[in-house]
Amino acid sequence: MIIRRQGGLTEFIPSPQEKREGVLRDHTLELLANLDARMRRIEERHGISMDAAEAFTDLMALIRREEIEAGRINRELMDAGYMHEDLSAVALAAQAGRNQP
Repeated sequence: MIIRRQGGLTEFIPSPQEKREGVLRDHTLELLANLDARMRRIEERHGISMDAAEAFTDLMALIRREEIEAGRINRELMDAGYMHEDLSAVALAAQAGRNQP
C-alpha cells in the first residue's frame, strides 16, 4: 500500500502488486463458478454422476461465506484505523514472542 500524506489528507493507493492480487481474488470465484456450470451441463448430458459436482458446489458455498466474513473483518479493522502493515507487524511480533524460549 502506498500512503501519500498531503496537508491533512491521507491517501491510500494500492500498489501494482496489490491491484493484480485484487483482480485475481475478485474474479477467481466467478471463473470457478462458470467452469462448474459448464462441467455440470456436460455431466448431465452424458449421464455422469453428479456427486462430485454437488461436493464442489458445497465447497464453493463455504469459500464464499469465508470470503464474505474476511471482507467484513477487514472493513472493521480498517474502520478502526488498522493498516495491513500494522497487522503484519503485530503478527510478526507475536510469532517472535512464541518462538523465544
